[in-house]
Amino acid sequence: MRNWKIAGLILCILAAPGFANLITNGSFELGNPSFNVYGFQSLSAPDNFTITGWTVSAGSVDYIGPYWQAAHGQRSLDLAGLYSNGTIYQTFPTTPGTPYQVTFALAGNPDVQPRTTSVQVWVSDGSTVFDSAVFNYTVNGQTRTSMGWVYVSWTFTAQSALTTLGFTGQDTYNDPTWAYSFGPALDDVRVTAIPEPATLALVGLGLIAAGFLRRRR
Repeated sequence: MRNWKIAGLILCILAAPGFANLITNGSFELGNPSFNVYGFQSLSAPDNFTITGWTVSAGSVDYIGPYWQAAHGQRSLDLAGLYSNGTIYQTFPTTPGTPYQVTFALAGNPDVQPRTTSVQVWVSDGSTVFDSAVFNYTVNGQTRTSMGWVYVSWTFTAQSALTTLGFTGQDTYNDPTWAYSFGPALDDVRVTAIPEPATLALVGLGLIAAGFLRRRR
């Protein structure tokens, strides 16, 4: 029985890297914000120190604390900060030719509605954006305590050993007083390698071995 236990453990360990989240601080819980009395802080580019692992590279974003309900944890982002749409990114190691899945929680700033808000998700090899997609979200009836978060996913194939994943707010609502300050809300970002069939087979064998051990015990 000991041999079966060891075999199952080894198979699960071999398969695990294909499912690990490659993003650091995907829920934006780690950072050193100075939230205002309303519960958020506007960050203007360049800023690579307020949110651990992330860089604000263009425009402005709002780092949201208790101002509204997060999808995961206590913090999230509004990708339209102080009078402008913003861009935030993170770079992580990848294997060229390997497909990856990006998942994230999407909502919209509920302070102005009804409207449709948009976010562009993109990947770069360090010099060129080689793939991107735009996701839309309809803000109509949501509140700060009931944001209506939805999870969306997107896939890309890595081109280099390091890949940069970025999110850019594309809100078109131009408020007479606040301008572009009401954008798409972002939270719980994850990137995982899409396992090959052989890896999935290892996972299956590991689960079978674990089930066998459970029966024997």
